[in-house]
Amino acid sequence: MNTQLWQMLATPVAFDLGALAQAFAEQTRSTGAVIQLSDGAQLTVGGLYPPDPAAQAALVVLLGQGVTGLVARNGHGMRLGADRPRSPVHRHVLGLDHGGSVARLAVPARGLGGQILGVVSVHRSVDDPYTDMELTSLQPWADLLGLRLQVLGLRDAVDAHRDDRDRLIAQAISAQEAERRRIASDLHDGVTTAIASMSFHLNAAELSIEAAEALCDESSELTRLAQARSQIGVARTLADRAYTQTRAAITGLHSLVLDDLGLVAALESLVETAPEAVMETVCDPPEEFADLPDHVAAALFRIAQESTSNAIRHGHASRVTVSLRRIGGGVVLGITDDGVGFDVRPDPMGRAAARAAGTEGAHFGLSSIAERCVLVGASLRIESMPGRGTTVIVDLPVVDAPDTTG
Repeated sequence: MNTQLWQMLATPVAFDLGALAQAFAEQTRSTGAVIQLSDGAQLTVGGLYPPDPAAQAALVVLLGQGVTGLVARNGHGMRLGADRPRSPVHRHVLGLDHGGSVARLAVPARGLGGQILGVVSVHRSVDDPYTDMELTSLQPWADLLGLRLQVLGLRDAVDAHRDDRDRLIAQAISAQEAERRRIASDLHDGVTTAIASMSFHLNAAELSIEAAEALCDESSELTRLAQARSQIGVARTLADRAYTQTRAAITGLHSLVLDDLGLVAALESLVETAPEAVMETVCDPPEEFADLPDHVAAALFRIAQESTSNAIRHGHASRVTVSLRRIGGGVVLGITDDGVGFDVRPDPMGRAAARAAGTEGAHFGLSSIAERCVLVGASLRIESMPGRGTTVIVDLPVVDAPDTTG
């Protein structure tokens, strides 16, 4: 067994086809070797020994053309006692610039299902022609190369699909945030402006009633004016409440702080707008997260938003801590509360009871968090016990931002 060939073909890391061509030449006592790769229509040179970059780039063989083209098309090895190709480039590769012939041996590099991924060919002097035994001995090594080429092709396809998936996710999250931004803008420019105008007119109406009361001396009329002013007061209270709730909805839909100042500032702003509980942030400096893609930062902010909302609304927490740390090559987001906690183990009966009691929202929130983690490739860990609070930990490995313009 050729130890060098085995090590080069069996190792899981990428290999040098030029060095592999040299190993094929040495194993077969050949003066040269060519590894050609097939795309289903033609063969191009992947590895050449002796090395010659110009010839390697220039040598292209159509399937069915020449010795290696025939091998690539029919899948059977060939040996020739004397060969002299017509192509000047091919003659140069075989060392025949000044005429003469060479003995050649060519075998297909086959993958699973007999798919032909390439051809391995070697050559040497016509005084030492190849034998059938040498052809038979070379075939398993070529097939091992074919399997490696097939694995590399599949891995490249997986990487390409993963890149496409990441790009689509980034585009989807960005589109979702853009839609949130549009709705928030519409609410701000439309509803809140209308409510503010209504509150202004209610104030003006109340002032008019006060002026009318000062001039009125009939008790029945004064009573009616007082009732009208009371109703206006109620309407103004409702308008103020609607304005506050709309502003809260706008903040929940879109964070201008996230856009302008980044994730750390957005988390700090989030905890400042939660009067129902004592909240604090423990974050590394903002520059530690400067490499986070926008869609990832948005996803982490939404996770923190959902987690803090769950802690207050469903966990009845009085204290919540939001942390954001840069640890090694990743980012860890943590949300810890002192709420009522829950049993994190799957419990269909418990879910049914929660649905009947109208408290299933907490579980829905956790599902939403889990889905966001899956989208950005983060791991999620939830630690909780009844009466002992809840901790949500999101561990995100940071990778280069995908191009969302394609």
